[in-house]
Amino acid sequence: ADRYMSWRTHHLLITMPSTVNVNMRVCDKTCRITATHREGGDDIEMISNCKQLQDMAAALKDGVTSDDILDVYNSRVMKPEVRGTVCLECLAVPALFNVCWLEEGMISKSLARKNKFNSVDFDEI
Repeated sequence: ADRYMSWRTHHLLITMPSTVNVNMRVCDKTCRITATHREGGDDIEMISNCKQLQDMAAALKDGVTSDDILDVYNSRVMKPEVRGTVCLECLAVPALFNVCWLEEGMISKSLARKNKFNSVDFDEI
């Protein structure tokens, strides 16, 4: 067997969208976020059982720019008209940045595959 992958297989691996899942157990909400690279940024798809995240997804229907994911403090994602009433503790917002960073190559996809997830663990409560 050829130990080198074909150009087509390599191309499909490079252009495959990135997806993350968020499980907010404290509020019993979930969100699946997919980023697909395009010129100048990423297209975003968010599917959630949370009304606030559904509203945020609608506000991001045109995707995010490279500046939106590089400059968190000035990002359109963080603007009140986009973020809406999504609470500060919601992990979907940082997950949105994570999936875009994966898609843009700022986080290694192989490292993400190897480690599977990041977590917030309630330790001493």
